[in-house]
This record gives sequence, structure tokens and C-alpha cells, in this order.
Amino acid sequence: MEMLARVVGNMIQDIIPDAENPYEAIDRYCAMLYKRIKLKDNAGIDYENDLELYLFLNGYKSKIAEIVHRQILKERNIK
Repeated sequence: MEMLARVVGNMIQDIIPDAENPYEAIDRYCAMLYKRIKLKDNAGIDYENDLELYLFLNGYKSKIAEIVHRQILKERNIK
């Protein structure tokens, strides 16, 4: 699961390159997805695919947060 979380985090960070880390990137992307879902819902447009992606990404948020936390601690040489 950790490898998949790393891959997902890196992919989303490629989509949002100005994010400082994968967690920030996935958080910002999820916020954009949420807005898109709400707009589609209000317009009566099918948003099933967006919702599935939103739920998938949110499922990996905590794991990506752990990975980013460990990387920051490693960079600062803190155990």
C-alpha cells in the first residue's frame, strides 16, 4: 500500500507542480475535485467518475501524510 501511495502522491504532484509536497498536492487536487462534483451535482450532470476519484484519493491522504512526515523528519535528521 505504501508504494501505491507514493506513486499516487507523485502523480498528483506532477499535476500540481507548485505544491511543496505530495500531501499538499493531493489536498489541493481533492479540493478542486470537490468543487467540480458540487458544480456537476447542481447542474444535474453525472459526477460518478469524479466522485470515485475523490474517494480514492482521500483514502490515500493519511498514508501520504505519514510518508511526507517521515521524509521531513529524515531531512531534518530527527528521529
